[in-house]
Amino acid sequence: MASSRASAFVGRVFYAGKGESGFGAEWEAEPGIGEVWPLLGLTRGKVPVTLHLGSEVYGRFSLGDQASALISTDWHVNLMLTADFPKLRLALEAYHESSHLGDEYEDRFPRNRINWSREIVGAWAQYRTGSLTLAGNLSYAAIDAAKLGRGAVALAVDYEGKPTQSLGGRAHPVVALHVDMQEYTDWKATFSGRAGARFVDGQGRRGFGLFLTWYDGMSSQRQFFFAKSRYVGVEVRFDL
Repeated sequence: MASSRASAFVGRVFYAGKGESGFGAEWEAEPGIGEVWPLLGLTRGKVPVTLHLGSEVYGRFSLGDQASALISTDWHVNLMLTADFPKLRLALEAYHESSHLGDEYEDRFPRNRINWSREIVGAWAQYRTGSLTLAGNLSYAAIDAAKLGRGAVALAVDYEGKPTQSLGGRAHPVVALHVDMQEYTDWKATFSGRAGARFVDGQGRRGFGLFLTWYDGMSSQRQFFFAKSRYVGVEVRFDL
């Protein structure tokens, strides 16, 4: 849940104390839309195996600019094969990742757009025990137009506590941490976190969340992959 990439509808407003773009330190906003849809159930029974299709898009905007300039957009499209055990989910995935500079940003700060186009394969595991969810991911860019280091690893832990009555509904307290390391940054660690509350439906899947969010490490905007980023703000999240 703490990753800057999400399978949800998210909106973030934050102060980038260490801004990676030409705007520098400023207030910025980042809306994102991401979802994973089950396409085909390959097996049933005790260990169901399912093929999924997913997509994500994110846009970063400058709130300090009079025109609220679009800085960049990042896109993902992926196929995922999952196997679900009682407390464990295993997955193999392949996805396309691309990034583009915003027109307003390029007009303001002329520079060459990085040809960020990658085809990535990976594997991950997710284990649930009580209120904790632990996850790990390994990936490799099989095709890389940018010709950079291709490996990556990520680890995450989510805590979602028992519900309490709040704001007229049942809110689950949430604390989450995500750590990401990429070979193209010489394996420098990037940390992101969330703390807040999540309101969920009876099945525990669909929900609404309100969080404090922070980020410290290498930029999540692939057009600025070589730059460091640090921000603190708020996030609204809708899980569909």
